[in-house]
Order: sequence, then structure tokens, then C-alpha cells
Amino acid sequence: MKGKFENDSAFTQLSILALILFCCSQVAIFFSSSIFTLFSGILSESSNLRLMLFLQNSLIFIVSPFIAQYFFGKSNPIIAFQLQSPSIHTLLLGCLAILSSSPFIDLLSTWNQGIHLPTALHQLEEWMIENEKKTELLTTQLLNATSWSDMVENLIVTALLAGIGEELLFRGVLQKIFIRWTRNIHIGICITACLFSAIHMQFFGFIPRFVLGALLGYLYIGSRNLWIPIAAHSLNNACVIIFTPNELTHDNKFITTIAQTENNYWLIAGSLILTTICLFQIWKSYRSSSSS
Repeated sequence: MKGKFENDSAFTQLSILALILFCCSQVAIFFSSSIFTLFSGILSESSNLRLMLFLQNSLIFIVSPFIAQYFFGKSNPIIAFQLQSPSIHTLLLGCLAILSSSPFIDLLSTWNQGIHLPTALHQLEEWMIENEKKTELLTTQLLNATSWSDMVENLIVTALLAGIGEELLFRGVLQKIFIRWTRNIHIGICITACLFSAIHMQFFGFIPRFVLGALLGYLYIGSRNLWIPIAAHSLNNACVIIFTPNELTHDNKFITTIAQTENNYWLIAGSLILTTICLFQIWKSYRSSSSS
């Protein structure tokens, strides 16, 4: 069965992947429900959430891509996912690109939150706002660290595990399928970024997350190494965790100052320039290695 669908159409591979994701999500729901029942009176609600998120991320975003890769190719997963040891230079450029893009992403987030749908779609907008509030409440509950152990758990589950899992699925599997289907790198990256943003179910954060997904897609294409977007994604999530106000860090002046920094257009311009330079350097390395 290994590599059975390697030469099948992109549509067939997407259908197989959807089936794998469905099966893994059902297993994740079963185990999550069981854990919630077993530990509801023992662990705190936030710890229960982290444990369930750990299971869901592991099964849906890490196990699923490896199962899919088993059917989609005969090569070793390390080679298939391009998980060889990255160069330190490229790794640092990828991390710098994601950090430098933060002011621009924040501006897009502010702009996206101010978008309103036409009057005819008022009910849809109300539904979106309601879902956004529920997601925001869940996120706040998850990230509200009251001890250093909570902070470490958040960094492991929400930063490291999410970075690894989501990049394996979106860049490691989906992006390749869409690029092969459309025969265009840029279209493939954009479609994958749309799905990456949509799956988070935060409608008023769709545009900034789409741009983030596209940036991660180009980092993968430019570096030809999945560890680069994994490191960048994990770093981005870690920054969100660290700079989100909570009971543990509310007295830290540096963190509160960064968290309350308003959009500065000079900073945003510098953000775009530095991110572009980082991407150009990675892409330049990609082109030179392709021609050699």
C-alpha cells in the first residue's frame, strides 16, 4: 500500500487526505471526551483544555500527514517532508522574517476587525461575531497562565506542537498537492494559506492569518526545508503566548509595554522592508541552489 496513490490526481489525494483527517478527528474527539470525563474533577479547566488540545493536535495535525505521506509517496518521510537539518543562516532568516512581519500583521488584524459585511448579510455577520467571541473566550482561558508550569504547557502545546503539526499538514502535504494541481507555486501557496486561515474559525482575523500562512508557504518553498516554517510558526505562536496579558506577567513592564504598542507606520514600513529582505535572501539561496 505504500505509495499507492503517488501518481493519482490531486483531487484523489485531497479526497484521501480528507478521509484520513476525518478518521483521526473522530479518534481525537473520542479520546478528548474520555480525558475530560476522567480528569474533570482533578485538573483545572485550562489544564484540561491543554491536554485535549495536545491530543487533537497530535492526532489531526501530526499523525494525519504521516499517514497521508505513506500513501502518497515511497520515499522516506524525512526526505518527503524535507526535514533534513537546516542551515543556521536560513533558520535565522526565517525566524527574523516572521518577527519582522509582526507590526504589519498587527495592522492587518486591526483593519480586518473593522470590516463589516453588507446589510443583507447582517445575520451572517452576527453569527460570525458570536463564534468569534466564543473562540476568543476559549483562547483567553487557555492562555491565562497563573504559574510558570502553565506557561511552559502553553509553549509546548500552542507554540511547539501547533507549529510542527500545522506545518506538516498545510505546507508539508496540502501545499504540495495544490502546487501540483494548479501548476503554479504562487496559486498553490495562496490556496493553502486560505485554508490555513479558515480552519482557525476566526473570521475577523482571516486576512492577517492568510498573510502569515502565505509567508510560511514562501519560507518553505524558498528554503526547501520544513524546519524553517516550523521554527518561524512556533516562534510566532510563542510571542503571542508571552505577550498576551495574563495573571503571571501582568506586572512585567516590558511585556505590558510591547503588548500595548499601537500601530506605528514607520515601524510597519520597516517591518515590510526587513521581511522582504529576509525572503529575498532565502529565495536567492533557493535560485542559486536550483541552477547549480
